[in-house]
Formats: sequence, structure tokens, C-alpha cells
Amino acid sequence: MELLTAAQMRAIEQAAIESGEVTGLELMERAGRGVVEAIFEEWPELKKTSHRAVVLCGPGNNGGDGFVVARLLKEWGWEVEVFLYGDPDKLPPDARVNYERWDKLGEVRKWNDEAIEDRLDAGEQDLIVDGLFGTGLRRAMPDNIERTWHGFMPRVFSETPIQRQKYVAIDIPSGLCSDSGKNLEGALPTDLTVTFHRSKIGHHLSPSGPPEGGTTWCGNVVICDIGLAETKKPGTVTLASVGQPALSRLTKFNNRHKYSHGHALILTGGPGKTGAARLAARGTLRIGAGLITLACPQSALAEVAAHVTALMTRPIDGAPGLREMLEDDRLNALCLGPGMGLGADTQALVIEALKAKRKTVLDADALTRFERNPDTLFD
Repeated sequence: MELLTAAQMRAIEQAAIESGEVTGLELMERAGRGVVEAIFEEWPELKKTSHRAVVLCGPGNNGGDGFVVARLLKEWGWEVEVFLYGDPDKLPPDARVNYERWDKLGEVRKWNDEAIEDRLDAGEQDLIVDGLFGTGLRRAMPDNIERTWHGFMPRVFSETPIQRQKYVAIDIPSGLCSDSGKNLEGALPTDLTVTFHRSKIGHHLSPSGPPEGGTTWCGNVVICDIGLAETKKPGTVTLASVGQPALSRLTKFNNRHKYSHGHALILTGGPGKTGAARLAARGTLRIGAGLITLACPQSALAEVAAHVTALMTRPIDGAPGLREMLEDDRLNALCLGPGMGLGADTQALVIEALKAKRKTVLDADALTRFERNPDTLFD
């Protein structure tokens, strides 16, 4: 997957505009529409009826995207408040057009720290949209914005169930460097980040480690197609693999608990044959699983327990034991095969695992056992 810097993204957009392929205003409209579609995809309940939103717009084109989002939500029947940080007379031309379009529908309120904090603190909004600075920021957030947000943030991302507001960033959370993932001080962490054309490098890096970098602060990252050509820029970075794994990345600011990030069950072989399964368990832990259980024959339990930390262990007695464990529907990812041997017990365990219809990885002996009768796997 191709990742872009902010400069590369600007160059792609500018080339498309100069070629006559699209106008900047059209790109802004597509971007805002993509944000709204991503919000409704992430939280379908928000699409069913009207809700309340606060849209925070900045002094550049990211703010212009925010005005589009505000207008589209208003047209959907939402109650929307818009705050602008900056002088409307100094907005870029396309952002100015969308400012004026919104101004015909609702008030554009000047940035007021106390008023904004009151709105956020009241907890009456269903959605907060960050359209402040986007990928263009190269310095720390302005002090007053940082104070306003961080005075409220500890309550936003607490574990209390009363908090129901959703936080969405346009392109990248304001305060993060889109080229490095670095927190430039004052970053606004979000539940959902909607970026355009390609993911940016900063969405996938945490140079200072969690919770200081992009992988923690961006929440779920959605890439919106805004109709730009497939133009590969020289020097772009490529990410080997990106997807939505069953075991999502564990972050500090998403109001979830360990089971929200998946419970993986990994089966091992007998004594002296547990190493590969233990390595798989460690890998599962590193990608962010909330819980990992290593299940093994009773005779291998002491060996497994002596080598692992931050993992749970459990003895298992063949297919009946696995069936009993899988009665817990929070076990949502399975891995079996390494070191399990080629006996009938392995075949029975694999078939039992597949019956459960969980996300399952078969490896090593779990596959070799079916070498002569592969159709059995699909019966």
C-alpha cells in the first residue's frame, strides 16, 4: 500500500487541477462527502435520524472540508454548530466558497475557548468533527486550542459509559505531523480519521511510542477515494500490508476494554513441541490482541507456563475440550497446527475449530494431516 507525504499529496492534487481534470472546489466537495459517508459507515445509528454535531474549522482547506461536512449534515437534518479558528476573509478561495455556502444555512461562530469547552463539556453533541489543521501543520498547536481541548480530553476518553460523543478527524488529527506521526504537542485524538486518495505516513508511525504517535491517535483510519488518478510519486513509501484485522490495535483513547480487541486461542503440541505456538502467541500480543490463551495438553502445561508472560494458559483434552472452550463466543480468533502432530487428535481438533466458524489460521501439522484427504476440510 502506497503512503504519501503531505507534499506528495499536494502535488498530486495540484497536477489534477492544472490538467483540468478536476477543480479544487470539486475535490473539496468530494472530500467532505466522503467524510460524511465514512461517519455513517462507522456508526450506522447516526444515519437513521437527526443528531447534533460540532464542527471545528481551521484557517485552511482542512477547514473548507469541515464546512462541507457541516452543510451535508445540516441537509441530512442534523443540528450543527460551526466554529472557525481564523479570519474568514483570509480563507483560501475554495474554503471561502464553502464558508459562504454554510453561512446561508447556519451561523459561523468565531473561535471562543470558553464557548467551545462549554459545548464539549455539556456532552450534548453526538459528533465532534476536527477540521482544524489537517496535514498542513508543522508546528505545535496554538496554545489556546491546546488548553481548550486538553481541559476536556481527560473526560472525553475516560472509561465512563455516559460518554457518547464520537470524534472524527478530517485527513489527520490536528496536532499530528502527517509525515512522521509525531505529536507536535496538543494533538486531538479521535475515534475515526478519514483521509483522501492515499493513507499518509503519519497515520502508521508512532516515533515516540504510544500514546504519542499516529497509530494511537488516529483511531480507525478510512481512505476516501476522491477521484484522483493513480499517479505514483517518486520516493513514495510502501506499506507491506494494511487491513482490518479481527484483533484490532490496542489504543489508550478508544473507550474499550480488552475483549474489544479480540481474544485469540492458540493450540500447542505436547512437551518439546510448543515453541512455534508460543512464538505465534507473542506475535498476536504484539499486534494488539486484548487476550491470548495458549491451550496445550496437560503434560505440556508447565513447559508453556515457564516460557510466557502476559498470556494465559489452559490445558485442553482433545476435541471435546476445544468444543467446551468455544462455548465462550468472546474467543474470536483461532490458530492451530504447529507441533500438534499428525494423529487423529489433530484432525478432530481442526474439524472442531472449523465448525465454530471463527477466524481461524491453520498451519503446519493442521494442514499436513489433511494432505491425502484435503476434501475433509470442506465437508
